This record gives sequence, structure tokens and C-alpha cells, in this order.
Amino acid sequence: MVLGGLAVISHGLSRVTHDADCWLDPTISIEDWCNAVKDLLVKWARLRLVSIGNWSEMPPADLAGYIEDFGVVRVLGATQPFDIFRRPNEMEVSGFEEVWERATPLTDGTRLPDVVDLLITKQDTGRPRDTYDIQFLEGKAEEMYLERLPKASSGEALKMLERFLNPKVAAAAAAHSDPKVRETGMKFLRELADAGDPFARDLLAAVGGA
Repeated sequence: MVLGGLAVISHGLSRVTHDADCWLDPTISIEDWCNAVKDLLVKWARLRLVSIGNWSEMPPADLAGYIEDFGVVRVLGATQPFDIFRRPNEMEVSGFEEVWERATPLTDGTRLPDVVDLLITKQDTGRPRDTYDIQFLEGKAEEMYLERLPKASSGEALKMLERFLNPKVAAAAAAHSDPKVRETGMKFLRELADAGDPFARDLLAAVGGA
């Protein structure tokens, strides 16, 4: 699956990126996963592995131990750095298949994660450059939820709210036909309002929960 800046660009944000990122299927054994990466080095001799932290070159024999600890390795020697993830930020190896099923197939055989899954990989990185991506993805997710949530069944709506929830989405949930969905939205708004959020207080009043 495509990750990082290329994935954000594919979702519609106009910006540049200086590297490429992918999530290589981690459901295979770590030995097979590492062999898949090493096959790249055999096929293209100019490629080399480096540590993601300090760009120091890494012997392929060290890959298994390194990837267990850090979850990502960088490949240099192509037109741009290429980061290959076994465990992306804020994701679990066990979640790959679920993310894959939600992702959009691309013409080259890769997949593009949906907006919410991509947003998760951008959270809590501590990198200033991710802030703009997060704002863009949150806006896309909000737009999508506001369109889909009113028409969603109770079960579908609750699953959606488990993945993404902000004040506007909570207000939309509070107007849903299902009482469980309404209560989920109201609870979120109340918690924000109790914490002193004036926007949440206004939304709560607008949906009759003040």
C-alpha cells in the first residue's frame, strides 16, 4: 500500500514530496518479508539499505532484527529515497488486511489507504511537516462522514464513529435516527463542552443537548 506524501497527494492535496513510502504485506513471516526486500537488492544492484534514523548503511543480514525494532527500513539508490514499512506509525501488523480491504486498488497493483487510515499513520509523529497533511485529511474525512453518516445504518454508523469523530461529525451523529448513534454524538459533544470547548457547546445547544 502507498503511504506518506504520495498517498496524501493521491487523495488530492497539491504538494511536493521527496521520498516514497509503502506498507509491504506484513502478514507473511518476517523471514519471507525480509527476503522480499532483499530480492530488490539482488534485482537492482545499485540499491542499498540504510537506517531510517541516521542513514547509516545496513548489511542485509541485519534487516530482520532492525525491522522488528523499528518497523521501517529505508532504501537508497533509486530516484528518491524509498521507505518500506512492516509496521507503520500508529498501525499494527495484525491490522494490515482490514486496511487493505478498505483501500482503493490502483492500476499498478498497489492500493491507496482510505482517508481515515492514512490520517492515523500521520498522527503523533512529532513532525511539523505532517501538520498540513493532517489538516487536509481531517477535512476530507469530515466531508465524507457528513455525507455518509445520515444515510448509514446503525451498525455502519457506529463503526464509522469508532474510526473518526470530531465536533461536526458528532453533531451529525446526534441527529441520526438511531438512539445509539445519537448518544455517541451527544456524549462526545458533552465531553468537549465540559472541557470548555465553546464550539462544542454551540453544537450541543443546536442539537438540543444543552
